[in-house]
Amino acid sequence: MAGLSAMSLPSSSICHEFLAIDEGLVQLLHIDENDPSRDWIVPIGHPQARDMQLIGGGRVLIGHHHGWSEFEIATGKVLSEFTAYEGGTAVRRQPNGHTIVAGVDIAGVTGVVVLELDAGNREVHRAIYPGDYVRLIRQTAQGTFLMSCNDRIREGDRDGNYLREFPVDGFYHAWKSLRLPNGNLLVSAGYGAFMVELDPAGNIVRKVGGKEQVPAEVNPFFYAMFQLMPDGHVVLANWQGHGEGFGESGVQLLEFDAAGEIVWHWSDSSRISSLQGVLVLDGLDTNLLHDEREGGMSPMR
Repeated sequence: MAGLSAMSLPSSSICHEFLAIDEGLVQLLHIDENDPSRDWIVPIGHPQARDMQLIGGGRVLIGHHHGWSEFEIATGKVLSEFTAYEGGTAVRRQPNGHTIVAGVDIAGVTGVVVLELDAGNREVHRAIYPGDYVRLIRQTAQGTFLMSCNDRIREGDRDGNYLREFPVDGFYHAWKSLRLPNGNLLVSAGYGAFMVELDPAGNIVRKVGGKEQVPAEVNPFFYAMFQLMPDGHVVLANWQGHGEGFGESGVQLLEFDAAGEIVWHWSDSSRISSLQGVLVLDGLDTNLLHDEREGGMSPMR
């Protein structure tokens, strides 16, 4: 990362089409750097929007405090909503049309709760885990859940059992983890403001994006949602704070290459306050359901 010691970020020829959650202004953005005429910004209408998934049919699922909303990607129009639960932090649509909702003390249950609802939004399964904190969860190819539990990542089965955990110094409100094809975990550290790759024993393989590794103008504050790209790059949201007025604070979308160098970045203080979620659409078929069970974003059939 020595090349990033200069005062300014490097210029880039990379252009992306992406969706982003502006938690500060409670809005959803669609940005197409190749065709800005397709850009739009719409209100999400519910607080604490934290999760995002392509669910097919040209829709994106946004998980929020009250449940979820489905938006049309072409226009930003809300197509449907489900708002029966308060406290949800993660929402994942399944290939069979079911939806998984996770949160703490939801549905009148104490603990970290993972519910599965059928296509009619009726509960068909629940798992209850000990604990009082969870943010995003991701399913693995092994059928388990990777759960972001503040200062550690926990892996749980469908029956409410933790199988293993991965504590890391510096994790504070850790946000998201993925299992890579080589068995390692890729994790965003929340307020730790770094990305880390862990081997199956929990040892640090590499750490990128920390304050000592990037230009000061990046202002690493809270590393939140990220996406593993097909070329091994990682696109990351660098959230800056709750509410209005953070548009000029830090560089809020960053792309790191496999060596940890920043190769793309995006911020626009005229349109945003504080970005917490990002989903790059380049090369993805929005008519198909996508998930990250193999690490990268891929269609599920």
